[in-house]
Amino acid sequence: MPNKLLILGGTHEAYNLAEYLISNFTSEQLITVSSLSGATSNPKIPAGQLRIGGFGGFRGLKNYLINENISMVVNATHPYATKISENSNTATKELGISYFRLSRAPWEKFYGDQWIDVPNIENAANYLIENKKTLLNNLSTLNIFLSTGTRELNFFKKCNSYNFFVRSVDVPKNDLILPNAKFLQERGPFIFDNEVSLFRKYSIKLLITKNSGGSATYAKIEASRKLNIPIIMVRRPKISSSETSFSLDETIEWISNIIM
Repeated sequence: MPNKLLILGGTHEAYNLAEYLISNFTSEQLITVSSLSGATSNPKIPAGQLRIGGFGGFRGLKNYLINENISMVVNATHPYATKISENSNTATKELGISYFRLSRAPWEKFYGDQWIDVPNIENAANYLIENKKTLLNNLSTLNIFLSTGTRELNFFKKCNSYNFFVRSVDVPKNDLILPNAKFLQERGPFIFDNEVSLFRKYSIKLLITKNSGGSATYAKIEASRKLNIPIIMVRRPKISSSETSFSLDETIEWISNIIM
């Protein structure tokens, strides 16, 4: 009976892993199932088997692992996907299932970067309120590029002295989620020249982003550096798993060692 691997995915790392496994292992050696949260309406489809949607919390995930005879789990979700990371780490430990966390190295601050470190999205919004006088500096409004996803936009509703430009894969159906925002529907990866042009087009004066890491969206950091744009950087949540890697090769080696 082949090993059955569940990839908790939705990231570039997860897609690359699934592609490699399907191309290099037979179905007699390994069955690969990718799970997408269903957060986007038109997701990129990974190689191998696919399931879409939530598990129904910790108990639902645990039942899925049992019912589907999952023998390995690679958590390759976004670095800020804390709930599924906590649930998968705990569930696999309780069931004795092999577990591995594939993430990506965080971005590092370089010369010329103007980073304002905050612990979470709420603190990013509070920073805008508490420093409104300094940030506006005799301006009527300030154009801010908001690249943190759409799930926590409600925190910025109270920041009505600013214009927001929000980039996401899907535009929220509720127009009132952030009334003073223009939504830009785009999917990465993004390139440096385009990011510079975008920031200039909309006269962006501040970037708010999470320290997601990786190369797919790093161009906005480079563009901010070139254009002397400050960045409110939401720091990474702590990783609870001891089996964690920023390397696709190490993840593949971990899987190979189990199935061979």
